[in-house]
Amino acid sequence: MAEPILRVENLQKQFGQLAVLHGVSLTVLRLGTAEARTRALKLLDKVGLAEKAAVRPAELSGGQQQRVAIARALAMDPTVMLFDEVTSALAPELVGEVLTVMKRLADEGMTMLVVTHEMQFGERVAHRVVMLDEGAIVEEGPARARGREVSQSGDPPPMRWVAAAR
Repeated sequence: MAEPILRVENLQKQFGQLAVLHGVSLTVLRLGTAEARTRALKLLDKVGLAEKAAVRPAELSGGQQQRVAIARALAMDPTVMLFDEVTSALAPELVGEVLTVMKRLADEGMTMLVVTHEMQFGERVAHRVVMLDEGAIVEEGPARARGREVSQSGDPPPMRWVAAAR
């Protein structure tokens, strides 16, 4: 049974001492142990972490932990994913690995609502954006058109982007 909407936040709490594979498998145990393990391995491969299946989350970088969180959410077969500032707590060199996975999901047709400061990512991936500044909507419209208007205006960018892909 698909979950309608699943949320991935910035640096979600992982399953402590459990190996990454076990943590992702627990999400779908309703399938049975063998099938849950097979599905978890496929999802870890999808986010580029199949080789880390036996590792504990504490041994992973922040970007890798975020990709595990994405795999766990995908295991529930959502129709929409909400990404809430998933890169905000990451070192700059780790942001790209998470955004690459999210772009791949968008390319595959996953519907996503993304709250982010990564404006270039939103412009590349989203179909529609809502730009907020201190909780107020300051821009809304097609991603590419809105992003160009803000960058060309010379004004400081709004604090947050809410981007909808697909």
